[in-house]
Amino acid sequence: MKTEVITLNRERGVTLTALLQDVRGEYGFAERPAMLVIPGGSYLMCSDREAEPVALCYAAAGYQTFVLRYTVGKGCVWPLPLEDYEAAMQCIQTNAEAWHIAKDKIAIVGFSAGGHLAACAATMAKHKPAAAVLVYPVIIPEQEVLPEIMKAGNPPLPLPNEQVDGNTCPCFFASARDDRTVPIRNTLVMTQALDEHGIPFESHIYAFAGHGFSTAAKHIFRGEVCARAHHWVEDSIGWLNEQLGTLTRAGFQTL
Repeated sequence: MKTEVITLNRERGVTLTALLQDVRGEYGFAERPAMLVIPGGSYLMCSDREAEPVALCYAAAGYQTFVLRYTVGKGCVWPLPLEDYEAAMQCIQTNAEAWHIAKDKIAIVGFSAGGHLAACAATMAKHKPAAAVLVYPVIIPEQEVLPEIMKAGNPPLPLPNEQVDGNTCPCFFASARDDRTVPIRNTLVMTQALDEHGIPFESHIYAFAGHGFSTAAKHIFRGEVCARAHHWVEDSIGWLNEQLGTLTRAGFQTL
């Protein structure tokens, strides 16, 4: 695996970390799917726990993986994070041939505030992903959830559920009923909007896991997580296989 850090905006500290694997040779295929990871952090920071550890899980499933560290903190005003996403996707698509990526199989996974950005990408972006995995996503921003970006003078954040239309990509959800930071109604309003527009989705609402459980691995999250929540990454990969096709030694196979 080769790792490369690409600076998308030096002034704002926006970077794209690429974790790239070989093709052909021992593998036998020409292209891989790609996963762009968008960490959470209340638009104040980008959580390391929701960055490379997540990317490595999808890399193990055969994906070329990327981590976007977008504009956060005092300089974060909307729509700068979405512009950072567009730049990241443009970079991935431009280098798709060199990086052995199937252009029509680029998915995203976003957590919390990063889930808000991912949901906006799924509904509003110029470079929409092929599929979006939304993990305890912020959909209806509230003052206590995103204090900095909601401060006076900033443009209001969009509500992704209000942006859903027939062009929205399929979505997968993982969240917990006992999440007190981003209440479960965030996931529910988004799935309702998807259902109303006939957009494919799958939603897993676990009995307990709180907020910020990332992959739910014990070395990453200290809180109590129900046993089933440990399988959300595997479940999302299975769902992505249904949406994008399964990567095999003979290339992509669809159902």
